[in-house]
Amino acid sequence: MKLLIRLSILALAAVGAHTLFERLRPRISGATGSGNVVSDTLTPAMRDAASTVRDASTQAVQDVRDASTQAAHDVAGATRQAAGDLVTELEDAVSAPNPPGMAGPTA
Repeated sequence: MKLLIRLSILALAAVGAHTLFERLRPRISGATGSGNVVSDTLTPAMRDAASTVRDASTQAVQDVRDASTQAAHDVAGATRQAAGDLVTELEDAVSAPNPPGMAGPTA
């Protein structure tokens, strides 16, 4: 469960970084169109940053999906185990000659 929470936070951080990038991109696009020296280095850097954010977001989504699936399997397994234990206890209680707390048969 801790892993799921941590991966969710990581995914939200990646989404936040992508949102910040999307907000700043119009300003950067205006700067690159001015024809100065910055445009030669800024455009490839932004492409690299966008690619890194996209890859990190995709990886975070996959990690969260995998962790969610694993958590669901763990919960299902624990539920099956608990149900099996309950059935065993009920079968034992029913098959016992004198269930606890019950007096013997009265004649």
